[in-house]
Amino acid sequence: MSQVFIGTEQGLFELESDNKVIPAESGPPTIKFLAASQGQAYALTLDDALWSKRQNQPWQMVNSQPVKEEVWAFAVDSHVPERLYLGVSPALLYQSHDGGKNWKPCDSIRQIPGYEQWTFPPPPHIPHVRSIASDAKADNGLYIGVEEGGIFRSHDQGQTWESLNEGLYWDVHTVVPANDVLRLYATTGNGFYRSDDGGHHWRHIKEGLERSYTVPCVASLQQPNLLFTAAAAGPPPTWKQGANVALYRSVDGGEHWQKLAQGLPSKFDVMIRALIIDPEDRVFAAAGDELYMSQDSGESWQLLGKDFSNIRALAVV
Repeated sequence: MSQVFIGTEQGLFELESDNKVIPAESGPPTIKFLAASQGQAYALTLDDALWSKRQNQPWQMVNSQPVKEEVWAFAVDSHVPERLYLGVSPALLYQSHDGGKNWKPCDSIRQIPGYEQWTFPPPPHIPHVRSIASDAKADNGLYIGVEEGGIFRSHDQGQTWESLNEGLYWDVHTVVPANDVLRLYATTGNGFYRSDDGGHHWRHIKEGLERSYTVPCVASLQQPNLLFTAAAAGPPPTWKQGANVALYRSVDGGEHWQKLAQGLPSKFDVMIRALIIDPEDRVFAAAGDELYMSQDSGESWQLLGKDFSNIRALAVV
């Protein structure tokens, strides 16, 4: 069975086979991001130190400060587990080809037409790379989502970029390449979008999504049309009295959505920050200090813990 890591502001935890959560041995002291690929796990701490773990080996610090900019996204390549990505503010992507020891910027991003018009609502309106996804169907394929700037694809490991924004709201939170060679999903500040032609055109889909501020999104590898997302009633400035968040499921590739309820709160007061699906199709959702799991494709849920110190990330190895 796969190993599940839970990253919190007070350290790293592991899920045992009996669904008991225990502290990870010798793990990073805090967690901001987690990423994993082909048995290799990585963690970025709150002070941006990079840690790494191979199967059956202890966690080790790899780099005390990979970049100086503020980090907004972290990912590992699905083809090459030593190839890592960091998305930062101001909007830029960094790459490492040696497991995080050395990093270089993708300066080509600054040459994307319209780069100067990218923005971010709160002052000083500086945009950032919010989402990074490698293309599981192409060795050098890469997607980035910019808040606020849209989605861009590279076929050559970040040397050149193609804009994928016709019909898409440009406040992008998450971009998800589907198993289908041409299908993409995106969550934005204006809801959920789907493309069936490789990102050249997008459709705004609202059926069943009564909340419009969508953030995380995950697709099952075993059931290609099974998706999950979480949405708030409005953007972060409206969350002071509670974010009014719900978890949703689609079984038809995002065409229709259903609000999930069995075993879940009627609404979450904080955003569901992390969503993952493991190879056994167990689904995990983290909101604030609480961690939920579903073993029946989201039909019902159980609370695995409610006393974590702000869960920031989840990962499956």
